[in-house]
Amino acid sequence: MNFYKFITKVFKVFSKVFFKYRVIGAENIPDEGNLIIAANHKSNLDPIFIAAAIENREVAAVAKKELFKFKPLGYILEKLNVIPINRDNPDISTIKNILKSIKNGYVLGIFPEGTRIKEPGFGDAKAGLSMFAIKGKASVVPISIISNYKFLNRVTLYIDKPISFEEYYREKLTTKDYERLSQNVLEVIKENYYINSK
Repeated sequence: MNFYKFITKVFKVFSKVFFKYRVIGAENIPDEGNLIIAANHKSNLDPIFIAAAIENREVAAVAKKELFKFKPLGYILEKLNVIPINRDNPDISTIKNILKSIKNGYVLGIFPEGTRIKEPGFGDAKAGLSMFAIKGKASVVPISIISNYKFLNRVTLYIDKPISFEEYYREKLTTKDYERLSQNVLEVIKENYYINSK
């Protein structure tokens, strides 16, 4: 068992011991093909819940580069395929690394809002999600994380069907176009969040 699989099993045990953890729609993660998962983000626990939910693929998540400043944590994040990014000004090499991870069969994990949204509700989607999907020729699976994050309370991950951006592969798109397409995915995440919160 490699390090990634060992840690994700630990994440799953943690999620099930300390929360009423359930996953709906795990079958919507295809076994192969270029893929991005996009989820809402309200807690530092979100990456743990996502990694625990996806058993058939390895996830390469995008995370703020500041997390890598603490060397031991940075080492572990690298072993878990995490890609550091400057959220304010991502450089070309980072973008290439992200696209390479998609091409190499990893599932790219990204939060469309670009950061944790601590207040109630949702933020606005950034351009990155749809840009990586289109340039990486990847489908996007919307994931809604529904929880109040209190110990022993319910955590639901609702995984929807993949969304294709194939019709845009040959289009010349602006930043506004990418933001709009990313927002469309976030709207699906929001809708599933509210439906399954009842």
